[in-house]
Amino acid sequence: MSLPNFVIAGVARCGTTSLYYYLKQHPEIGFPNKKEPKYFSSLGQQFPHNGPGDHTVDKVMVQNLEHYQQLFQGLGSFKRIGEASSDYLYFHRHSAARMRRVLGDVPIILCLRNPVDRAYSAYNNLVRDQRETLDFAKALAAEEERLANNWDWMWAYKAGGLYADQVSTFLNTFSQVKIVIFEDLKQDADAVVQELFAFLAVDEAVPVDTSTLYSHSGKAKNRWVAFLSNRENPLAFALRRIAMKLASRSVLERIASRSLEKEEMSPVIREELKAYFHSDVERLEVLLGRKLEVWK
Repeated sequence: MSLPNFVIAGVARCGTTSLYYYLKQHPEIGFPNKKEPKYFSSLGQQFPHNGPGDHTVDKVMVQNLEHYQQLFQGLGSFKRIGEASSDYLYFHRHSAARMRRVLGDVPIILCLRNPVDRAYSAYNNLVRDQRETLDFAKALAAEEERLANNWDWMWAYKAGGLYADQVSTFLNTFSQVKIVIFEDLKQDADAVVQELFAFLAVDEAVPVDTSTLYSHSGKAKNRWVAFLSNRENPLAFALRRIAMKLASRSVLERIASRSLEKEEMSPVIREELKAYFHSDVERLEVLLGRKLEVWK
């Protein structure tokens, strides 16, 4: 039975969804239709999670190996079979070792973004879904208590951006790890994708459409979009799932880009978060052998 021979292992709000849709256009690369199976991260979590709307995430997570294997049926003809779950990096303490044990020493792709911007994007993602009701400052202050009460990891606005230990675990577990910086992807997606094709040893000359940036976040501008975005409303959530099956993701993303908006982050909060992440970013620079001036 086929299993992934490469994994996009995170992190959320850093371009993992875009990479999933870009790479799956390549004729030598196959992905299951289900993005985010989260099998290797599910094994170390306590269910159910207790945050608003967390149950909608819990119920779609793959929690047994047989179900996980079934996702990849029919993909054996592809040279590369991929899997993309954006929380594997966050749950590195148990996900990396389990991935290595089940999949072997497969190539790993990690997507990283300025952790300040990632935190605010994660916040706006939950605002979009009407799960987050606090302003950003209060949400940051509530993070530790929320996580202590077993809310889903997406509420880890700050902790989710402490990359150094997370990346170190994957570098120590796998021999082939490719780091994608979100800001590079946003500036020149074609160049980044071509590098990934080379990393995966598939034809680098295959053209793909990188014109769409996926997974927009923010507050809905109108009531209809707000209704469909509400994960706590079963009818709205069901209609949202139907819409995602009927319309192409690129079409939905174009609609979302026009229908969602987010306020500018407070300069005071930005400076506080820059100070919070400063030492971790410096450690990450040493690990990567690269200065991350674009984040500073």
